[in-house]
Amino acid sequence: MTPEDEIEIVQLIRKARLESRGYASFFGWSIDRDQEELGVAKALAESLQLDGKLFFHDLKLRGRGNDPPDLEALSLSGERLAFELTELVDGAAIQAYKAGKVHDWATWDRKKFIDLVSSLLAEKAKRFSKLKGSPYPGGYVIVIFTDEPELTNQAVGNYLQGHTFSNAPDVSGSYLVLSYDPALGRCPYFILK
Repeated sequence: MTPEDEIEIVQLIRKARLESRGYASFFGWSIDRDQEELGVAKALAESLQLDGKLFFHDLKLRGRGNDPPDLEALSLSGERLAFELTELVDGAAIQAYKAGKVHDWATWDRKKFIDLVSSLLAEKAKRFSKLKGSPYPGGYVIVIFTDEPELTNQAVGNYLQGHTFSNAPDVSGSYLVLSYDPALGRCPYFILK
């Protein structure tokens, strides 16, 4: 490694620390949103594979300016799939954290959770007509991810129990990915029906 490489690495670390929001940031790549989204999709793929439910391979970033979709992949039968990713996070809790109130986590109840997930799904479903590089005969997949401290595997399971989200005819699948759970040894996910 050259001295110039070391200087560049230190500058990137400093930039990342300055831009880091600090709250609910397990998936966060503050200096590269594309890598954040790729990391989430790979975490979902690993968990799906462990359950024998993996339906895609060959994930690729599309990059800023080439989205939507954020990512594309191939289905197991070789058809192109489009992936749109979005984060579920409480903005007020981020602001509280940045103001030094590090223990002011967002509080969640079923209504708040369902309403926000519904809103995120609807927002991403609207992007179907704007997908670049169409067609995507393998489908259009929405992935929501979160590291909210109170949105544990158990809490989310309880909130989702018995709930069905509005039908979006162009969406072939929707998933919610939680941050790494040491008890499971992976990132839990939920299929959003």
